[in-house]
Amino acid sequence: MLIEQAKNKYQVDEIVSFKLLSGDEVLGKLVSSGDGCYELDKPCLVVTTPEGIGLIQAMFGLDPDLETLTVRDQHIVMMCRTHEKMRDHYITVVSNKG
Repeated sequence: MLIEQAKNKYQVDEIVSFKLLSGDEVLGKLVSSGDGCYELDKPCLVVTTPEGIGLIQAMFGLDPDLETLTVRDQHIVMMCRTHEKMRDHYITVVSNKG
């Protein structure tokens, strides 16, 4: 029963954040989850800049308009829903493509 609830904790189209084994924090819109993987649309890495927290594309080889990114759960240390302020910043960043 607990495992079943954990699988449904995050809903499709939610903005979620992952802390990876590498120490990187990745966030993106959840497309799907299952089979030990999470699929993210327009994934971004959280970076620090002189102006504060920023976001950059998680993989520069990925065309975020054509493909999603798959993260395997074995590489995730922690995950959560992205808090409102960061979620709004993410939405602004991925909406401004130019």
